[in-house]
Amino acid sequence: MAKEKTKESPPTDSAEKTELGQLREILFGQSNRDFQHQLDQLSARVEQHIQQLSSQLDEQVKQLNSTIDSRFDTLSKQLSEDSQQHQQNQGELKALHDTLKSELEMAEASAHDETGKLDTRLKKEMDELESMFNQRHQALLERLQQVTAELSTSKTDRKTLANLLSTMASNLATDQS
Repeated sequence: MAKEKTKESPPTDSAEKTELGQLREILFGQSNRDFQHQLDQLSARVEQHIQQLSSQLDEQVKQLNSTIDSRFDTLSKQLSEDSQQHQQNQGELKALHDTLKSELEMAEASAHDETGKLDTRLKKEMDELESMFNQRHQALLERLQQVTAELSTSKTDRKTLANLLSTMASNLATDQS
């Protein structure tokens, strides 16, 4: 008997389920379909909004990437220009340094040459002056000896001797100036 109940139970369950489904369909069928339709519409709208937001987000990301790329390019160009300007300035400063160094070396060499020439010229003039002074000194000594010899050999009075010495002193004074 227990076996018979189990055999009868499954068909009864399915009959009950079918009846229950039909009952549900009668009671809730239209509402369920309306609800399913509203759910499908809502799902479609949500999907549409998600696609719109996704495309907006994609567009904003593209714009952001474009802006970033543009600014990066601008900064890269500016950095490159600054680097070139720095290198150019550095080259100009090096050239100026080299020019000034060269001019300084030439000025030092010129000054050294001029100093050497001036030193040689001064030595030459001093030697000439010393030679001329020695010649005049020698000439005066000879003249003094001559006068002294004349005075010794000739008897001159004191007045003549004073005149002679006075004349010699004036000649000496005139020769020195």
